[in-house]
Amino acid sequence: MKGLICPRCDSNKVEKVADSPVRGKWEAYSCRACNYVWRSTEDLTNIDKRIEYWRQTAGREWAD
Repeated sequence: MKGLICPRCDSNKVEKVADSPVRGKWEAYSCRACNYVWRSTEDLTNIDKRIEYWRQTAGREWAD
């Protein structure tokens, strides 16, 4: 999804995964880099940033 950045790892690999049952109330987004999921109505100011952790360990769990 263009323009969205993950609040946890700052990746731009974000996709919309759901809409609220009540039209237009919220959307849910997921980061493909760190698997963080959030709703558009959430306060994201106190998210534990893990930028360095994710950059250093990305893909290690999936390596052969």
